[in-house]
Amino acid sequence: MNFVKKITCFVLSSVLVVALSACGDSTTSPAPSDSAPASEEAATTPAPENGADGVDPSTLKVGVIMKSFDEFQQAVMDGAKDAAVELGIPEANITMVAPNNETELMAQVTMVEDLISKGVNILVIAVNQEDTVMNALNAAADAGIQVVFADTQAPSFDRAVTYIGTDNEAAAYDGALAFGDVIDAGSKVVILRGKLGDVNHEARTKGLTQGLEEKGHTVLEVQDANCETDKAAAAMEAWITKYPDGIDAVMVTSDSMAVGAAQAIKGAGLTDKISVCGFDGFQSAISLVKTGEIKMIIGQKPYGMGYDAVKCGFGAMHGETYDPYMNPGIAIINADNVQDFIK
Repeated sequence: MNFVKKITCFVLSSVLVVALSACGDSTTSPAPSDSAPASEEAATTPAPENGADGVDPSTLKVGVIMKSFDEFQQAVMDGAKDAAVELGIPEANITMVAPNNETELMAQVTMVEDLISKGVNILVIAVNQEDTVMNALNAAADAGIQVVFADTQAPSFDRAVTYIGTDNEAAAYDGALAFGDVIDAGSKVVILRGKLGDVNHEARTKGLTQGLEEKGHTVLEVQDANCETDKAAAAMEAWITKYPDGIDAVMVTSDSMAVGAAQAIKGAGLTDKISVCGFDGFQSAISLVKTGEIKMIIGQKPYGMGYDAVKCGFGAMHGETYDPYMNPGIAIINADNVQDFIK
């Protein structure tokens, strides 16, 4: 009889890999890193031994589709690649792709269809928009592919092996409570969020707002900056003009926007006045915690998401079953522990 296995631990967000400097063609796989960072702790998802039940890992193919190219997405890819190689799957059989940005919704459909035609056995995907990709996911499942969600799921798709990702609303809520304790009482806060309609950013925005309000702070405005540094900087500049001496802090739903906000705040000479809280754990943002330009980050654990997603997909090929949702948890990064997270 199949039995339920649970992931017992995930790796720390301190090992986030360096972001790609250029996106390139949306259907081109980025070059995977040679190995996991030295400080990476091995994830512990149980999986059958190589070759069990007559499955030869050297013949298997793995596809990974992320939402876009950035440091977080690359960390998920690196975890997936390392797990596949440990299982005995050749690197040549691992395909990792992503749209150039999260607004290219149909790109993921094309990528799923391409991976089906290539005969992948395991598909790890972070979904940009559920409705758009649903038919393609069903086609993958119909083809016998083990579909595993990493970071972002399609909630209505009930044929996935499991979903491994942060509980975004709870993480944002807990992070907002922590941030709410370190900013002045009754602070006025603005929120920069990722694109409208994205389930992760919707959940994070809700959690941030609830946590801040419970701590007695006021959320002045929420604005979509599409997880882009330049857009976040422009939005922050506009807010500084609109609310002169009226903004005490800014929270974001992704670190790319935290970096942009910090740049605008520094440019206005307000670093000591406006506190910034990030979300993810990008090295670019972590470096600003060290300089004091960002006060705190709600850190995720992307490497473990990708690593365990492949292990679960492999286990499912051998008849293993897993909990439908696995939460890797978060890490609060601040001035007290930032050195532990710098690569």
